[in-house]
Amino acid sequence: MKTPKKKPADSPVDSLLEKRLSDFSVNKSKENYIRLLDAFHCTDVLVPSALPADKLPFGNKGGLAPLTFKPEIIFFKPLNKNMLPLFSNRSQIPDNHAFGKTFYMHCSGWIKIFYSARCDGVILNPFSELSFVLTPDQIRLLSQFKMTANDYR
Repeated sequence: MKTPKKKPADSPVDSLLEKRLSDFSVNKSKENYIRLLDAFHCTDVLVPSALPADKLPFGNKGGLAPLTFKPEIIFFKPLNKNMLPLFSNRSQIPDNHAFGKTFYMHCSGWIKIFYSARCDGVILNPFSELSFVLTPDQIRLLSQFKMTANDYR
């Protein structure tokens, strides 16, 4: 007897964020916009780190300096902006694009990264047919969403 194959955890069908993005692309109503922002708030996304520099991170006395997360920031020529890319799942990251490691982050995490990176905005699935740009104003609005019990991890 064959056992049924399980779907990967990050398949596009399972992503609430991708479903809400698809709904919003079809109908740009106020309700669909709020649902999309809410999906951003409650869905973990992949945030790529920048490629490591060639030099070793040693401090003044020869010890390793504390490592901090440095996000990948990409200049998008059509937008004429430096953006922080986010990905709804691994299949959205092209094989030929060089990033450092990618990390799943909750909304509060990547918002902190955004503010420390000093970029022009955030772009979800930038190499996909359906991508979405969040401006600093939208990110500020998103940061004011009330936290739920699941957000306290």
